[in-house]
Amino acid sequence: MKNISRILWSLGFIVIFGTIMYLIFFRDTTSVDFFDNSIFRIGIYGGIGLLVISSILSFVGIGNSRVKNGEAALGIIRSLTQTGTYINQQPQVEMQVEVIKKSGESFQSSLKAIIPLTQLSALEIGAPIPVVTNEQQKVALPKAGDQALTQEEMQELFEEFAVKTGMMDAEALKISKEGITSYATVIGMRPENSMSDAKVNVWLDLEVVLKDQTTQSVSTKKTVLQEALDQVQPGKVIEVIYLEHDPEKLVIKTKNVAGTVFNAALNGK
Repeated sequence: MKNISRILWSLGFIVIFGTIMYLIFFRDTTSVDFFDNSIFRIGIYGGIGLLVISSILSFVGIGNSRVKNGEAALGIIRSLTQTGTYINQQPQVEMQVEVIKKSGESFQSSLKAIIPLTQLSALEIGAPIPVVTNEQQKVALPKAGDQALTQEEMQELFEEFAVKTGMMDAEALKISKEGITSYATVIGMRPENSMSDAKVNVWLDLEVVLKDQTTQSVSTKKTVLQEALDQVQPGKVIEVIYLEHDPEKLVIKTKNVAGTVFNAALNGK
């Protein structure tokens, strides 16, 4: 699509330029009838038409980027910028992503896509997204008819990658899979670093509701994304997962805030 767009743009430019040169140097045309000349109208309007078609094809190519015969994979957003291009008032974004395939192979690539404004806030650095990729490591967002990972497969790939790269604590991951889901009341919260940092290390004093409906006081250190700090303020009731034989080992399940990545990598330190 891009090659066709370039060809049409070149032809349009040549037609316009050639028409003007022809009328100036090879036709006995006065300034009065220059713009009324039929050759001028055909050449100029035809050239402009080619330029317009070229622009349309260029935008269509941007908005419908697709990887043919691609396989489903997981992408982790490493950087995210808006290109300044809009299609139907929806912005185009360029993302640098870490791509993780089902085989465990990973590589870095980039993609461009038109993202609805209503979904743009859900994209954030570190967020996992579904992608499709091919042998040439071209990457795109999946479209109708493309292969797609299930939510369980995305979670599994993300967890394996996060533990492997040290992004996620292996023990916390085990707790989230084997523990009991319950609730706790935040009694106290003491930050160890600036509350304005992207990630804040905090000591939390909790009253955890156990399986038998009794409560147990737990003091634990967790890492919380700055956007989720309001969820762990004193007096708040939060969802937790704890080990039945050792309730002091727990993870906090914060709500998804602007693309929060897997509860800050399961409260990794």
